[in-house]
Amino acid sequence: MSEAIEFTDQFSYPLDPPLVDVRIPVEAPHSAATVYSRGSFMCQFPDAEVGDDLHMLFSEPGKAQQSRLAPDVLVALNVPRKGTRADYDADLLGPPDFVLEVLSRSTWEHDFGRKLDCYQQIGVRECLLFDATGANCDGTGKELWGFALTPESREPLEEVTLPNGKRGVHSAVLGLTAYVAKRTPPAAAGEVWELTMRWHDPAKAEDILSHAEIRAEIARSQARRAREEAGRIRAEAETREIRADIARSQARRLRSEAETREMRADIARSQARRLRSEAGRLALELEAWLRDQATAGK
Repeated sequence: MSEAIEFTDQFSYPLDPPLVDVRIPVEAPHSAATVYSRGSFMCQFPDAEVGDDLHMLFSEPGKAQQSRLAPDVLVALNVPRKGTRADYDADLLGPPDFVLEVLSRSTWEHDFGRKLDCYQQIGVRECLLFDATGANCDGTGKELWGFALTPESREPLEEVTLPNGKRGVHSAVLGLTAYVAKRTPPAAAGEVWELTMRWHDPAKAEDILSHAEIRAEIARSQARRAREEAGRIRAEAETREIRADIARSQARRLRSEAETREMRADIARSQARRLRSEAGRLALELEAWLRDQATAGK
């Protein structure tokens, strides 16, 4: 592979490792959108190559050496995921299927111009552009732009209404819909608006959670399970205590019944003794009477 060269139109892409696009400082809204989108795509397409600021090498007509661009996020559905990849060679691997660009005031013209033209020329199927700071760069008030690209045409992606009532841009390539979920105003002078983009999965009728949200959901789920387990243990303890109370009550009842039987047995024995005594007395009286009769007959 020949040595890569950088664009010279407006921005400089350094050649020395690490291959990181340092043309502008990365703002929090920009970073949040790229990190969230990359994580979402990696979860949705576990076997596909997903790059975050991964330099893409490609050939241009009339140039002997490869040029390169650094898409904010690229998705190549038919390229197996590689653990570490220094760059993405579109000449060898084929063009990515989808590219996301997160706009800033200083780069939006380049993203809408030279970059988008290159994506279209090399065969990227779709490109989504997101204005993470609500800068209204083109004056239309839009915050999301999506394009289906062919070498001959550039058609807007379908805009749809989501179940939550918000409008979004649907990617037919990814089967996902992007929309602006939240707009946070600047906290202080000199700061920027922060727009939060979300990806919605129409097949599941739900948004894709960020890693932080997944961790929070796992923590909530674990807390719920812990509470449920504690409740189960308390319920089992209460059930055991109830059963112990029932057993103690039954034991007391059985002891009481045994005492009653013993008392009745004592009464019966006492009555038997009294009857035997009475019978002995009557027998003695009868013997004495018989003796008296016998003596009187003589």
